[in-house]
Amino acid sequence: MSKIIAFTNQKGGVGKTTSTANIGAGLARAGYKVLLVDLDPQVNLTHGLGLIGAEFNVYGALLQEYPIKAYPVQENLGLVAGAPALSSFEKVKGDEVDREFLLKDLLEPLQEKCDFILLDCPPALGLITLNAYACADTLYIPLEAQMYATDGLEKVLEMVTRVKRRLNPALTVGGIFFTRFDPRKVLRRETAEIIRDKYPDLVLKHTIRETITLGEAPHLSQDIFRYAPNSAGAADYEHLVQEILTR
Repeated sequence: MSKIIAFTNQKGGVGKTTSTANIGAGLARAGYKVLLVDLDPQVNLTHGLGLIGAEFNVYGALLQEYPIKAYPVQENLGLVAGAPALSSFEKVKGDEVDREFLLKDLLEPLQEKCDFILLDCPPALGLITLNAYACADTLYIPLEAQMYATDGLEKVLEMVTRVKRRLNPALTVGGIFFTRFDPRKVLRRETAEIIRDKYPDLVLKHTIRETITLGEAPHLSQDIFRYAPNSAGAADYEHLVQEILTR
């Protein structure tokens, strides 16, 4: 039975999709069978891994138009494509009974086929994100150490409390990790320390430094390990993957 991990933050532009792709690739390199699911209507995960114009996507599968389809990305790594139409999911399915469990039902047949299922959640706490929380075992929250960073974090943690009470008692927060981190900047260091002090059991040891290669890799449809295996970004994500595996 696979472990389902959701990467989530109400705030956009925090490296959520980059982290989903590279942590997934890191797990695959370690020999685990991994499935990525793009739940963000911006479909950056799908396009960043080179899948353009996919015939089958997660939205159509959620509407039961066809079975869920995983496209191979590389050895041990598959991808369920996203779709811009996911932005209308709440309008289409909002009144349906058990609407919070549609994704859980969809992924259930795949859980015996892989070790990890990673969910790239949209930067909003709507029905799609609720579906992700309802089926996930663990959430990880990427965060930039900057002003107002805790606003989105606190909203996510509040939603987790409600989901645990009503929909998924087994849901846990695996941790918070800093992305685009530059230790030379005083504000970044001070904000990181404030968050570490406030959530000492949640903040992970390893951070993802701000590097050009992490931004370049998706434009060539590659993860950081294929694009720049000797880069700081590859080293940072390798360390983060190992930390996640030991939590």
